[in-house]
Amino acid sequence: MASRFTELVMELRRIAGLSAEVTYIRDSAARMERAGATKLAARVRTIPIASTGEDAVFPASWRQAWNWARMKSHLGSIEARDELKALAGRRRNLEGGLSKLYKDMVSKAAWLETKRNSTPKVLQALAGYATAIRKIGMGTGPNAVRYRRDARESMLDAAGAVPCWIMSHAKISESMPPDIGVFDLVIVDEASQSNLWALPAIVRGKKILVVGDDKQVSPDAGFVSSQRIDELKHRFLGGQPYGIEMTPEKSLYELAARVFAAEQVMLCEHFRCVPPIIAYSNSTFYKNGIQPLRIPKASERIDPPLVDIYVEGGLRDRHDCNAQEADVIAEEIAAILKDEQYASRTLGVVSLLGMEQAKHIDSVVRMRCPATELIHRKFECGDARTFQGSERDIIFLSMVVDPSRSKAVSGNMFEQRFNVAASRARDRMYLVRSVAGSHLSDKDLRLTLLSHFDKPLVADSEGAARLLDLCESGFERDVYTHLTKAGYRVIPQVKSGAYRIDMVVEGTGDTRLAVECDGDEYHGPDRWQQDMNRQRVLERAGWTFWRCFASTWTLQKEDVFGELIECLSAMGIEPLGALDRAPSLVEKRTWKAVSAERDEVDQVSDVIEDAITAVNQ
Repeated sequence: MASRFTELVMELRRIAGLSAEVTYIRDSAARMERAGATKLAARVRTIPIASTGEDAVFPASWRQAWNWARMKSHLGSIEARDELKALAGRRRNLEGGLSKLYKDMVSKAAWLETKRNSTPKVLQALAGYATAIRKIGMGTGPNAVRYRRDARESMLDAAGAVPCWIMSHAKISESMPPDIGVFDLVIVDEASQSNLWALPAIVRGKKILVVGDDKQVSPDAGFVSSQRIDELKHRFLGGQPYGIEMTPEKSLYELAARVFAAEQVMLCEHFRCVPPIIAYSNSTFYKNGIQPLRIPKASERIDPPLVDIYVEGGLRDRHDCNAQEADVIAEEIAAILKDEQYASRTLGVVSLLGMEQAKHIDSVVRMRCPATELIHRKFECGDARTFQGSERDIIFLSMVVDPSRSKAVSGNMFEQRFNVAASRARDRMYLVRSVAGSHLSDKDLRLTLLSHFDKPLVADSEGAARLLDLCESGFERDVYTHLTKAGYRVIPQVKSGAYRIDMVVEGTGDTRLAVECDGDEYHGPDRWQQDMNRQRVLERAGWTFWRCFASTWTLQKEDVFGELIECLSAMGIEPLGALDRAPSLVEKRTWKAVSAERDEVDQVSDVIEDAITAVNQ
């Protein structure tokens, strides 16, 4: 017992000798705790150094760990994601409110002015105008001239009472008073199709807005004597400013572009065609100045958007018809009408060589397909002029020419026709041809169309690129991987106009979310205004955005991903199954035409079979 007591006293003296070190540890732990490192302070107080001398609390790299923790804490304090989300929500609410207020203000101001101008005399004039217009009808009756006069007289009192009139050029001349500057503003739409007959309409405006495109089909002055044109110009337009420019083959848009050359504005945004379709016109005729903003929704998209059908043995006859191409188109349209995937899709056929082929295709299709269904699909056949200002979901282009009869076409007139023809399809465009590129001249405009179907936008190489490879950063790849593992359908790097969206998540019912992965290095405060302006442009095109910074994703990955899933669920976007590869842009087919002799034999055989059937009956 004496020996044990002595050992204990010596141990107490040794511990008492460590009082300075223990005090230092306590003070250091207290300072750590006050600095925010509560857990570290507790470990310093309670965990001893191992017998091997290894310090589990403070390893050799403790300073790096400490600095990392400080930076992480600092980033967490300045991240302010909740504040950014609140500001984004407030911006959306304010913009929506401003838009609604602006619409209501314009509407109420227009109706208020209408009310102020609606005296009994004006109301009587409006009633008289409506009666006169109704009685004019087709304008071919014996009293049509008298009714036109009545309409003009009524309009003398009624014109100022209605804030906006919408009518054709002919109706304006028939029914509006011939007073210069009677309207504050005259807008002429599709002015590239209007000729000199539209001039009486625009002189009625104090200001005019002419909307058109000189790269679309212009008025045709064929079979009009140039000598007669010169005589009329000297007789009626002598001494008039720009009188020399007023000729039948020039559109109102071309005349306005000449007169107001310094006040032209180009509208670059395109909302009709999907990008692979409008890319031909964009690169060939507009020098890539167009910004396609329409990205089709799931129910609208038809993959692939381009179909190239080579008709082997197709022949152009002396009437500029190609029966084999007509058969291909009729066969494909019949298949489309039977396929539920294409239900309610509108259809059109454009002949790239005259109206005879269009008429022939129209007759063949109507013989093979139900008339009621064709009416429901707004089916129409024609040349480029027929479809100018119009559109269809699916358009067929019939090239008509064959290897032996394919004279090169070029020049402004054909460029206008090809531009219109190749920009009418919203979701899918077929090219039905009987020639290959080797059959055409280098100067032939048809060759540019064939080249587009070979390589639209980007090379359509065998096996589309893996979607994961399209991601441009590790951050994007990480977000993409998390979404696809959760079963979502994600498409990276979706181009919309002049911009690219980092990735788009698609759901059923045409719902989709644009996900923007902002790397902190490239999307700092100096770029925020630019990013928001870009987002507003795309929101006008119908996109809904979800944004996240790389630092936020790194620090709070699970929480942020959960927030993304909540956003998707709130929009009704559920996992549809991930895609691995991007869809192809072009489908190529070859259709072998039956020889003329075989076709005649089949026709004779059909006649004989019909006769036998009739006899048996």
